[in-house]
Amino acid sequence: MISEILRYVQDLIGTMDAFKSLNTSLVPVREAAEKFVGCEKILVIGTGGSSLGGKCLVNFEALYSGKAPKVTFLENVDSRHFVNVINQCDRDRTGIIVISKSGRTTETLMLFASLCEAWPEFDYPNRAIAITELADTSTLMALAQSKGMTALEHNPNIGGRFSVFSIVGLLPALLGGVDIDLFISGAKAVVAELMKASTPDECKLFTDIVDMYEVVRGGKVNIHVLMTYSDLFGDYHKWATQLISESIGKSGSFGITPVGAVGTVDQHSMLQLFLGGPPDKIFTVITQKKNVDTSRVNCELLGALHAHNIHDLMLAHQRATIEALKEKAFVRVIEFDEFNVWALGYLMALSFIEVITIAKLAGVNPFDQPAVEASKKLAIRYISEL
Repeated sequence: MISEILRYVQDLIGTMDAFKSLNTSLVPVREAAEKFVGCEKILVIGTGGSSLGGKCLVNFEALYSGKAPKVTFLENVDSRHFVNVINQCDRDRTGIIVISKSGRTTETLMLFASLCEAWPEFDYPNRAIAITELADTSTLMALAQSKGMTALEHNPNIGGRFSVFSIVGLLPALLGGVDIDLFISGAKAVVAELMKASTPDECKLFTDIVDMYEVVRGGKVNIHVLMTYSDLFGDYHKWATQLISESIGKSGSFGITPVGAVGTVDQHSMLQLFLGGPPDKIFTVITQKKNVDTSRVNCELLGALHAHNIHDLMLAHQRATIEALKEKAFVRVIEFDEFNVWALGYLMALSFIEVITIAKLAGVNPFDQPAVEASKKLAIRYISEL
């Protein structure tokens, strides 16, 4: 049974466009980025899968490099935030990217149309790009054409939450200073690790996923805590939350609720619950061996902290928390030498493998989200009544 699941996942990796993107030329991404040479800010308009992957990459790089991000995302129909963002832009030195796979996402259309109202004289033909399915049903395509904008194709075979390795995630990432080659190489590394396995026992990352499923299949354990020991991963948590929730939450009797946590900060807010609360959780703890060197503190008043540095304390907390959690629950540990965009690429590709494996084991389709459609239809009805 498990051997069959492994072969299914390997076959899917070979045929699924989201994984084929890893071997696609990056030249079109770099050519698209050339349109924004000279822009001091890029506005990316999109929501859900159209924004979360790119935003994760851009903000990861900003925190890693210590530089303010050049790319800003407009993803929520929060009018105050919208007005504040565009008022801070020099419209003559700003670029615009609008992303919606279907071209009919209400939030994206409203945000872009509102920007067009605010900036009627903007140079849309030369400093704006739309990424959408090139179909007559795409309202975004029609809007882009009305503005003389370049329209690039959103691969119709890649769902939004699986699009981070396509132009949807890579274009904002490249404009945000991310080394996209390094990011892709990290993703390829985890795929290669899975593909070379002849049996499940030859691939620990796969058997770990199966073990996770066995723990949660009964329904009593249904919360997956993603605990990352770095501030770099705040937006990874949001990206993974969508991926897990929309891919697996299909059955009334089975689902996994993802919860993001950052060590060591959330040890002071959630660890009591994790260790002393109900046994309804599994944990993935993501750690690194090396970090930026800081001076060792020379202060005997600090007791055990004397003669150590910041990262020493992080390592100690990681080890202590992992050992404490293992006394209470299933814990998977993923350790990297260093947190960089290679590690992020590895982690995001592993997340794809995880959800398609668990979905197959649970007998659900990881590529649709039928329950959301009812809410979308009600929103259209209610805005018509305003």
